[in-house]
Amino acid sequence: MVHAADLVRKAVMRLAWHSGFASGARDRFGGLGSIVMLHRVRPDCISPLGVNRSLAITPAFLEQIIVSLKSEGTEVVSMDEMAERVKSGLAGKRRFVAITLDDGYNDNLTHAYPVFQKHNVPFTIYAAPGLIEGAAVLWWEIAEKLIAKAGILSIPGGPEWRCGTLHQKRAAFHSLMRYFSINLTELEQLPVLREMCAQQGMMCGVPSDQDVMNWKELRQIAADPLCTIGAHTVHHYNLKKLSPDMVAWEMRLSADMLEDRLGKRPMHFAYPYGSARAAGRREADIAAAEGFVSAVTTRHGTIHGEHRANMWALPRISINGRFQKLVYARTMMSGVTTPIANAGRRVVQA
Repeated sequence: MVHAADLVRKAVMRLAWHSGFASGARDRFGGLGSIVMLHRVRPDCISPLGVNRSLAITPAFLEQIIVSLKSEGTEVVSMDEMAERVKSGLAGKRRFVAITLDDGYNDNLTHAYPVFQKHNVPFTIYAAPGLIEGAAVLWWEIAEKLIAKAGILSIPGGPEWRCGTLHQKRAAFHSLMRYFSINLTELEQLPVLREMCAQQGMMCGVPSDQDVMNWKELRQIAADPLCTIGAHTVHHYNLKKLSPDMVAWEMRLSADMLEDRLGKRPMHFAYPYGSARAAGRREADIAAAEGFVSAVTTRHGTIHGEHRANMWALPRISINGRFQKLVYARTMMSGVTTPIANAGRRVVQA
């Protein structure tokens, strides 16, 4: 599925890179470095409607990025090292990139981990215990499978969509995403999704090869010193839709559970969804009070010295399946796209 907006973004990034503007402006916009955000890393596309394909990149592309970063002298660092550099203001060192992966998909172990091992680069996985234990589900992937199967889709007591054609199915998916995000509370989403799946004779889950790592697998990857495990709440809720006490509980319990299972307390946190609608100043203050060293959003931007005053609302550069070319990754990490995405702001914070 091709988005017109994506075509425009790609054209702008190609122009910025090939004209030399991106590399020339990196000192002004690139800051100290970047935190890269990934989700899935696997050789094949598992999005039947194409609506979730942005979540995945191939292992070959991940390797291309790492090789390119090393060849240009950029250091790939852990989140601990990233935090130390920002807090101490070590601007004189080489520019850095920290690689993070959200949700703990099991392809992080089977496909991404061998690449990290091969090139001896650190990485961080943000894990949500509720996804591991089944108290939460990858509802955006279940929704896509549900719509791919359905001819007509309806929400109990809510709207109904025709799903006869691929165009209708994609439109239904985006409408369903909006309905779940806007009309339902976080606690209502899973029961409604389960009822919708039952209507279609489908289990409210995804095949094991599309799921997250179990505790054994997470312990296996966490045992490698290259790997840092960060917290991602328990239930992958939109924290802005919760009370302050529930936000603190989700953060604290996720860290408690990861510490209990893995033997080490996570010091870094990622907000589920991570946009301005999911995490703001209140959530940043709570993350700081809960003792996390850093917390990352999904807002587009690079890391600057100014972030040392607020380490709990750090932006990231999303490397996703719709932009799998080095020219796009390198342009975004140069920082020149940050003002375009953020109303002219060079430094992005909550």
